[in-house]
Amino acid sequence: MATVERAIAAERKRSPIRWGRIVLGAVLSEVAVILLLLGITLVYSVAIAPGLSQAQYGEFGRLAGYYIAPTAGAISTFVMVLMFTRRLTSGFVANGTLTGIVSVLLTVGFIVTAKPEDRLMYGIAFVLRIAAGYLGGLTSQKMSRVRNSNANSERSWTDDPRSMQR
Repeated sequence: MATVERAIAAERKRSPIRWGRIVLGAVLSEVAVILLLLGITLVYSVAIAPGLSQAQYGEFGRLAGYYIAPTAGAISTFVMVLMFTRRLTSGFVANGTLTGIVSVLLTVGFIVTAKPEDRLMYGIAFVLRIAAGYLGGLTSQKMSRVRNSNANSERSWTDDPRSMQR
């Protein structure tokens, strides 16, 4: 049993890919989009246009999803990548891009049931999510470099015995 645990620990040290963070980030990015669309539909049906028929609300929901979901999906993927890669020491871009890919895999089935005229928007949404994952990983990597350089400059200033003589 201890050998298996050592093998798993050794594998984690070798691979910068954190699948748990990737899947959780992808799932939460999709949940964020769903909650946003539900909130928009609720506000529309209660505060903006109460008293419409179910068909009219359904059409509004379809249009809201068509226009809002691609951008919301990209933004939520970017934010989740920032959240889940900020503590990594390497593999920022790979983890971010994989988060985008997994979030696409969660929704790729919808393209089969979509109207033919809506399929282009699904393709755009998929590309936006992957790009947002990549950019989130890149941003997280740059933020990590800034944090590390600030920590190193503070440490070198305070650890230098000559600095105490000044």
